[in-house]
Amino acid sequence: MKKIVVLIACLALIAPGMAFSFDISGWESANKDRGQWAWFTGQSQKCDQTIPVPGSKTRAEWEQMLTSGSGLPCDGAGLSQRTIKHIFLFLHSHASDSDDPMNQKPESCG
Repeated sequence: MKKIVVLIACLALIAPGMAFSFDISGWESANKDRGQWAWFTGQSQKCDQTIPVPGSKTRAEWEQMLTSGSGLPCDGAGLSQRTIKHIFLFLHSHASDSDDPMNQKPESCG
């Protein structure tokens, strides 16, 4: 019993420092506007780091970042599996190698 308590305590200490990785399958049917809100506004409520604009990375770089969890602002704090498909559609649609790259944060996003 004591070993289980120690194991749970260790996991509780380690888990917050671990980066998130997400399942982005099915992102094609997501909502790009909801993704924009979640990326800039929703995420910034729990993260004080600068949120990068979609045009700062290629589509492949965004996919790698979201699926591996490495390089995300605040290690993914503020992102959830529930909104990640919307976010990926938004990032994919406005990445540097897309037809409509977004190189600055919209004024409507605060």
